[in-house]
Amino acid sequence: MLNGIDVSAYQSSTLDMSGQDFVVVKATEGLSYVNPKQSAQAAYARAAGAVVGFYHFARPGDIQAQAEYFVQQCASADGDILAIDWEDTGVSCADKDALLKAVKKLRPTHKVVLYCSRSFWLDIDTTSYCEDGLWIADYSHPAGQPAIQHPWLFHQYSQDGVDRDVANFASAVDLRSWATGKQADPSSVPQWRTLLDHVQSIPEKIYETWTSTDGWDNRTKFGVEYGEDGVSWCVIFEWDMYHDCGLDAIVPKVDNVDAFTAWAKERGQWSYYPSVGAWVNFNDGAHTEIVVGFDDTYVYTKGGNSIEAGAVDNGQGNGVWSHRHERQDAVVVGYFAPRFLDGVCPPTADPRDPRGGTAVRAYTWPGPATAPTPPSTPSTPAPSPKPSVKTVSLARLTAAREKDLPARTGHKTHPADVLVIEEALHAEGLLAKEWVDGSWGTETDKAYHLFRLKMGFRGKEATGDPGLASLKLLAKRHKFKATK
Repeated sequence: MLNGIDVSAYQSSTLDMSGQDFVVVKATEGLSYVNPKQSAQAAYARAAGAVVGFYHFARPGDIQAQAEYFVQQCASADGDILAIDWEDTGVSCADKDALLKAVKKLRPTHKVVLYCSRSFWLDIDTTSYCEDGLWIADYSHPAGQPAIQHPWLFHQYSQDGVDRDVANFASAVDLRSWATGKQADPSSVPQWRTLLDHVQSIPEKIYETWTSTDGWDNRTKFGVEYGEDGVSWCVIFEWDMYHDCGLDAIVPKVDNVDAFTAWAKERGQWSYYPSVGAWVNFNDGAHTEIVVGFDDTYVYTKGGNSIEAGAVDNGQGNGVWSHRHERQDAVVVGYFAPRFLDGVCPPTADPRDPRGGTAVRAYTWPGPATAPTPPSTPSTPAPSPKPSVKTVSLARLTAAREKDLPARTGHKTHPADVLVIEEALHAEGLLAKEWVDGSWGTETDKAYHLFRLKMGFRGKEATGDPGLASLKLLAKRHKFKATK
């Protein structure tokens, strides 16, 4: 069984994700209500590696209009679950069936499920129709044991402060595979292994520049990639490793150990046991490295802004090096253990790892998971043409926002520039595919706001017209050029 919660505007936008594999967010109700927190709540859940769903609270009235209202106002992305909440006695069983079918027709690639109470299912329902599956509410029986005969996928078993649920899936991988309609390929390389191979591929050497006046200057290619060069870069190196593998959505973009430690504890991703890919807190915030292996006695790490094993330079790191520490050494404070998006738990020593992994005694990196295939002949290939880079103008985006927002839905002032931004926001998991249309509407505006919050912008810097700083960050992450 997997654990999850379902939330509405009554809950915070920053959810307690401790031990949660999935989150279902209220999107709409009837034809007049949209949850103002849905985008932020969903983005927060995605960042924690959870499967996301959205639900519509059905009310009496035009069923087709409610289906359209739900899918249009819902902040869903590809692979999200959609649910119909059937609690109003004014909505008949026939209405319920029609609403499920209408939503499925509008969003055929999404899984669509029915939520209702045990009394509705047993006393009001007459068809047993629930589209792709049943989400049953039954608080009088233990989690995973609702008192019904019909097969079920989700069981809401408690309303203790927040609605709590379990999912009838063996693993997070199985749930994600079902939700996306894509079966996991057993021969594919899990994300944690891709990350580990990449970390181990970084040559161990000095990366900083030496000056006669200041010594090692903290200027590295890792700081340039992160966007903050010339500062202590041990945490920056870790973020870069995840970013290189397309996994930066599951880790915070911060530059100090205390910040990621607090982030991990807040989201239930903190452990006192090592696991592969975890960020270790050394000396109560003084340094950090990535776990690449462990055994009963030692934890093996590799990190940036560190010194070569055995070297002494008064603690001033200057390169990327590997190290070994006793697990019980006081220098080891604890570990931030990210939840990987594919749902696969890396090798872990934690006997109660919330990601579902089985604790192992030891893990040693065996070498790259896949080796590159050598060319069949030693010929020199012709150089590939340099791909064209799209350019986005801040002035055109500002004009589009000014004119598109108050206009009718679909109004397009500078569609070419806006489309590049929307495609990037969709890739970030912040904007549903249906709103990638070249028009700077309310959904695009909300998604850009969420992106700036995700990047650490606050106050005026996170609202209003697109700013050049955030635009350049988005451009760097998605390979386009930003100009004034």
